[in-house]
Parts: sequence; structure tokens; C-alpha cells
Amino acid sequence: MPADDHARRNTLPRSLRLKRQRLIRALFDRDQSEVRSVRSGGLVVRYRLAPHDDVGQRVPLQAGFTTGRQIGSKPVRNRIKRVMREHFRVHRHALSDLFASRPNTLTLMFLYRGKPDGAAGAIARDLPAALRKIEGAFAHADAPAE
Repeated sequence: MPADDHARRNTLPRSLRLKRQRLIRALFDRDQSEVRSVRSGGLVVRYRLAPHDDVGQRVPLQAGFTTGRQIGSKPVRNRIKRVMREHFRVHRHALSDLFASRPNTLTLMFLYRGKPDGAAGAIARDLPAALRKIEGAFAHADAPAE
């Protein structure tokens, strides 16, 4: 594997982290018809397209990670979020490539709602599956009509 590919796979730049409150709120606003959700096991991913002007920079996607408070103590929730970020880093490239030349940024919020026991294994299975579903939804929308 070339050095560039290795570095690409193991980084999550700050520019790809979803931090703006208005973008996060928009993902949970019930009046927003453009917000979509994908469920895969104990993981829910809410996503929508946002103009680059709202994001403040030209990036293909931005992602945030959270858990429910019912999951357990703060260290347990932080560990689960860390595991989600790790798996997102490895599996994000297909979506990044899909949105690299688009006029909008894909904003994603990953919510873990499963059981804390075995969370790492569940996330390893469910997060890539959820990303494939989202990628398929956008790839299918771009397919030429026959």
C-alpha cells in the first residue's frame, strides 16, 4: 500500500467533524423533509445534504458521533464513540469520493442505540453496512434513466 493510501485510511481531519450546532440541529429537526435515516442493527445514521456555504468550507462530508445516555457511564459512551470514529475513518472513502465534486456536503450523525456489551463488534458490522446503504441511495439517484 502506498504511503498516501495508508495516511488516507488512518486520518479523520478536523474539517470532517460535524461541529456546527445549526447543522446538527437540522439533522434532528422533525420539520426537515430532506433528513433521511438508515438503521443497521443498533446503529442509526441520520444524514442530509448541506450547501458548502452553511458548512463554511468545501468538504465532501462531515460526521458526528453520539450515543444515548441509557448506554451507561460517560467512559463507556466515550469508548463507543471512539470505536465509531475508528470504523468511520476506515470506511468513509467511498462516500468521500462520491461527494468530492458535488456542490453540497453530506452531513451525517451516527447514533449508537444498541447494548454496550459487544458494542465494538456490533459497530464493526453495522457501520460499514449503513455507509453502503447511504452510498447506494446516492449512487442510485445519480444513475442515468433508461
